[in-house]
Amino acid sequence: MSTAVVEANFDYTFVRVQLDDGTYGIGECFFAPGLPAIARDVGTLLIGGDPRDIRTLTTRMHLAISASSGSGHAGAALHAVSGLETALWDLSGKIYGEPIWRILGGSFRQEIPVYADLHAGEALVSVDSLLRSRRPFWASDDGVTSIGDFYWTGETTDHVSNEAILKRVQTAADNGFGCVKLDIDVFEHGRLATDATLPSATALRLAESASWLRSETNRAVEIAYDCHWRFDIPTARALNGALAEAAPLWLEDPVPPSGRALAAVAEAGPIAIASGENAYRLEGIEELATHGGLHIATPDVQKVGGIREAQQIGDWCSRTGIGFAPHCIASPIGFMAAVHVMATIPSVMFLEFHGSDLPFWSDLVAEEVIRDGKVALPDRPGLGVTLNMDLVRQYSRPGEPVFEEGPAN
Repeated sequence: MSTAVVEANFDYTFVRVQLDDGTYGIGECFFAPGLPAIARDVGTLLIGGDPRDIRTLTTRMHLAISASSGSGHAGAALHAVSGLETALWDLSGKIYGEPIWRILGGSFRQEIPVYADLHAGEALVSVDSLLRSRRPFWASDDGVTSIGDFYWTGETTDHVSNEAILKRVQTAADNGFGCVKLDIDVFEHGRLATDATLPSATALRLAESASWLRSETNRAVEIAYDCHWRFDIPTARALNGALAEAAPLWLEDPVPPSGRALAAVAEAGPIAIASGENAYRLEGIEELATHGGLHIATPDVQKVGGIREAQQIGDWCSRTGIGFAPHCIASPIGFMAAVHVMATIPSVMFLEFHGSDLPFWSDLVAEEVIRDGKVALPDRPGLGVTLNMDLVRQYSRPGEPVFEEGPAN
């Protein structure tokens, strides 16, 4: 088992599980401090196993990390398990000659709808595993300005204005996306919100901007808003009421995730509340729904436990009437893992695409992934995509090995 890390808008941590004959499977883990080393350690548990015994091997990993990850239910070690489990599915699909969705039980649809996460304005956001803003090593210093967590070229003069956001939304709609997500916790001059309480005037201004945007787009595209857990309950309740006129598709993570807090926000207004990207395993999603405040579940396949765990969550959502819209800030590898999951779920909403600002996202794999805001279900074995190793080497995080090859830079 070996790893590679691409320095992108986030760290794309890849794991590769390989047989003696050279056949291999690829997975991706949600970023965390020290994750590549953790993944390599946990991956030793797979040595000598049959990659088709996915449930057996995954259970072995859960038991092994139980002392360091909340009984195997949370934390960076589970991120590693999630990626390794995905790699086992990819490898099994190649052994069977079938796409993952088929060996998961079949598909309910041939296309997966995708929404574009556009942040706010025109900028590339890049953070390390500790959420520290960074300029990627491959980004040119020429004409690049940074304010807060955002980078942009010097040619762009207005980055978080209503007009800049509208332009982004219209471009996404022209590219076929039926839904976009915007960050509502971004204020003047690119400053991210750090105070959990907003003055009522600021909340009103945000609501007015959202209503203006809805009007200017002629409701041609659905709009969701992300709060990144930044607000306290009174502020989030005020936003739920104030944003009603803008009629967003959902309000995501308005408060730090807990079932009681989400319920308090949900009862204050008509907007659907989404959460779950920081939940672990099905039990974590169930807790968020305990008090009736979770309307849309947003688990992340690369964090929640892997493909099978995410499928169980999706099935649970379909049974309970909760929307299913997986969070995904991954490369095309992790993205396609979520695609296979969504294919097998009776009722789904949208899958997140978080690579609009990354110049090489689509080129990281040989195959076309997104067209006109949708993903056609692949019929190729495993995940159905092939890593572009030249680009992996080119954008490899300095000092990190590129699978068995050693550091590329």
